[in-house]
Amino acid sequence: MNDIVERLRALPPHASLNTILIGCVEMGASRIHMQTDTSLKIRVHGRNYTVPGLRWTGREVSEALRTMYKSDTGPSRLSKGEAIDTSYIIWPDRRKRRYGFRVNAVATTIGSNDGIGIVLRPLPEKPTPLEEQHVEQRLLEALDGDTGGYLICGVTGSGKTTLMGGVTRQRLEDPDCHCDIVEGAAPLELFYDLIEQNNASIQQTEIPRQMATFPGFIRAAMREEPTDINVGECRDPETMEATIQAIISGHRTMTSVHTNDPAATIRRVVSLCPASDRDSLAIALVDNLKLIVNQRLLRSTDGRRTAIRSFLPFNRRIREALLDAPQSRWPNMVRGFVEEHGQTFEQSIKDVHAQGRISDEIADRAMKELH
Repeated sequence: MNDIVERLRALPPHASLNTILIGCVEMGASRIHMQTDTSLKIRVHGRNYTVPGLRWTGREVSEALRTMYKSDTGPSRLSKGEAIDTSYIIWPDRRKRRYGFRVNAVATTIGSNDGIGIVLRPLPEKPTPLEEQHVEQRLLEALDGDTGGYLICGVTGSGKTTLMGGVTRQRLEDPDCHCDIVEGAAPLELFYDLIEQNNASIQQTEIPRQMATFPGFIRAAMREEPTDINVGECRDPETMEATIQAIISGHRTMTSVHTNDPAATIRRVVSLCPASDRDSLAIALVDNLKLIVNQRLLRSTDGRRTAIRSFLPFNRRIREALLDAPQSRWPNMVRGFVEEHGQTFEQSIKDVHAQGRISDEIADRAMKELH
């Protein structure tokens, strides 16, 4: 802790925004929080640190927002009750590392005064390879398909985007894949221009800056003859319906959903289908679903974080069993299928612990939190 704080304090007295942000990234920060009249706070490998010497005035936070939003309208948007969700890139030397951030800004209250709060989440320069994410062999096999739906799920900050990025990177780098990927995200968090793409291509669109909505993006993507459609997140009925249409049209479609486990995922995706067509859309999804994987992060023995996963690859037997049963039974059935044909979080915790990636204490705590 002291080392991190001292390194931040060692920054030049009037360091620029970019210098401070780069310094935070070099220390391994996963979250950077700046707020009006508040000391800088960073999160490194699951631990929070406060840096008293870096305190942001209202003017400084407003200027930082204008810089990151690339517009003078940022503060006025917040004052109207809007939130800002964007990305910010620092690339001081094109021969060296590029620093990317996801930026979320809102109007806040500090004591009796109004202010601005900005949270930045550093992004990797390149999507992390699947082998560095310790992806299980069975999961790698389940991810290897050219059609159908792949649901990558978890709560905020569980590494969904990282896992999706690793899958996309692997497909782009595979000389035998010959994929053409079209991706939409709000905002874009990972970029692939530094990834070798010999026999593949990727086209990325930011929602809503370059395309107003996810359904609009998906409809446009389906006219571009892609092999893959990546949808950053399904969070509303319109997006879920459009995503299912992409899946049943024969495209390999990967998206994320905010859920805790595969049983909750199947419940959530059914509830997201528009009520008027819920039954038919849910049936169409299950009939073409290839994989549900849910991920969580635990503090690892190296002081960082490592993933545990629960997943279910779908085969014909599982699909037919679900389609023959009332939809109200699907979550409990999926829970049973995960135990029989997939991997539970309990099994993942045991495996990760046996590999020495998490301590006895973390493993015990994680097991208790599952019950």
